[in-house]
Amino acid sequence: MKTLFKALLIFGFVLVGVATLLGWGAVHLLGDVPGVHLTIDGDDVVWTSLGLADAFGAGLGLIIAIGVMCLVVPLLLLLGLGLPLLIIGALVLAGLAALVGVGAIVGSPLILIGLVVWLLVRDKPRKAPMAPPAAPVAPAPMPNMPQAPTEPTLHA
Repeated sequence: MKTLFKALLIFGFVLVGVATLLGWGAVHLLGDVPGVHLTIDGDDVVWTSLGLADAFGAGLGLIIAIGVMCLVVPLLLLLGLGLPLLIIGALVLAGLAALVGVGAIVGSPLILIGLVVWLLVRDKPRKAPMAPPAAPVAPAPMPNMPQAPTEPTLHA
C-alpha cells in the first residue's frame, strides 16, 4: 500500500507540474498571437512587457488565490455541508433516544411483570456436587535417569 500511495503522490506532482507548464506556455504563446488580448479594466495586458513590480503583484495574487483555494474552500465545504449533516444526525439520534425513553416509562409496569415472570419460570441449571480434589500424581520414573531420593525407610 505504501508503494501505491508513493506512486500516486509522485503522479500527482507530475500532473501539477505539467499543468503549470501548459498554463505558462498557453499564456506566453497566446500573448504573441495577433487578435488575442487579455483586457483588465479596459487596459490590455501584455505578459511579455510586465515590469518587475507588476510580475511581483501577479505572483503574489496567484499565491494568495492558491492559498484561499487550498484552505478556505475545504473549510467551507466541511462547515457548510458536514456540520449541518452532523447536526441533523444528532437530532435524529436524540429523537430516537426520546422515543425509547418514553417507551421505557410507559412500558415499565409490563417490563417489571415480565422480569418477575421470567425469574420465576426460567430453568435454573443445577450445580453438580463437587468431587474432593485428587491427590497429585508423581511423574513416571525414567529408566536411565538417576532417581530422586525417596522417603527414608528402616529396611537395610
